[in-house]
Amino acid sequence: MITILFWNVGGSSKALAHLPCLVRTSAIDVFLLAECPDDLKPTINSLNGLDGTYHESVGSQAKVRAVTRLAAEAFVHRFTSVGREMAVWSLSAPNLAPPEVLIAGIHLPSKSGGSADADQASIAAEVVEELNEFEDSRHHRNTALVGDFNMHPYDPGMTSVTGVHAQMTRALARKRDRIHRHRPRRRFYNPMWGLFGDRTPGPAASYYWRAAVLHNPYWGMLDQLVLRASLIDYLQDVRVLDDDGVHPLTGRGGAPDRRDLSDHLPVLFQLDLPRSEP
Repeated sequence: MITILFWNVGGSSKALAHLPCLVRTSAIDVFLLAECPDDLKPTINSLNGLDGTYHESVGSQAKVRAVTRLAAEAFVHRFTSVGREMAVWSLSAPNLAPPEVLIAGIHLPSKSGGSADADQASIAAEVVEELNEFEDSRHHRNTALVGDFNMHPYDPGMTSVTGVHAQMTRALARKRDRIHRHRPRRRFYNPMWGLFGDRTPGPAASYYWRAAVLHNPYWGMLDQLVLRASLIDYLQDVRVLDDDGVHPLTGRGGAPDRRDLSDHLPVLFQLDLPRSEP
C-alpha cells in the first residue's frame, strides 16, 4: 500500500511540524506540499527522527514539492509544466502494466488572486493538455492528479470537457473518451464529491471561507484528488484530515486553523500498490 498526503501549508513552518505525527499515525510514504517554506531540511530532519529514509525528490522547480521515504529509483521526478503549476513523478508499480503510476501534484491560481472562472478554466485546460502529452510519452494513463485546484468540484474548469474533465461517478469516468470538436477528451474520476458535507467522516471539505457575501457555501473542496479510470480500482482510501492523529488541524468552528497553521486541510489517499524500500 502506498500512502500519499497533499497539503497546501500556506507557508507555515508550524504546519510542517505536524508531519511527524502524520507519519506515526498514517504511515505517509509521500508528502506533496504546496506553498511550503524554502528550507525543508528541518522538517526532513524531524521526519528522519522517526524513519531515517525521508528525502526531498529534487528537480521539479514546481509549486508543489515532494518529500518521500520511497527509494529514489522508485519515485522519480519526470516533468514540470511550463508555468510550474504541476510536477509529475513516476511511481514504481510492478503490479500494473506498464509497471508505473504517474503522481502529479498541482497548484492552480485562485480567485482571490483575481482569476475568474473562465481564467481558471483556461489555465486548467492548458495544464491538462501538457499532462495528456506527457502521458502519451509514457504510453499509459495510470495517473493520479492531486493538489490545490483552487476550484470546487462543480466549477467549470473541473467539469468542462476542455478542462480537467473530472466526473463525479466511477461509471462516468470509465466511459470512453468523449469526442469534442473531433478530438478525444480524456476523463478523470473525482471521488471528492463523496466527501462534501457533514454526513461523512471528517471535515465538511478542505477549505473554509468566512465572508459576508450573498453567495457563500462557506466550505469548499479546493484540494482534490482525481484519477484516470485505470486507477479507480486501486484507490483504497481518500480522506480530508482535520487532525494529525494526535493534534487538531482546525480552529474555530471546526474550520482550518488559518491563524496558526494553514487555511487548507490535507488530503490523504492510498493506492493498492507495493512499496519499494530504499
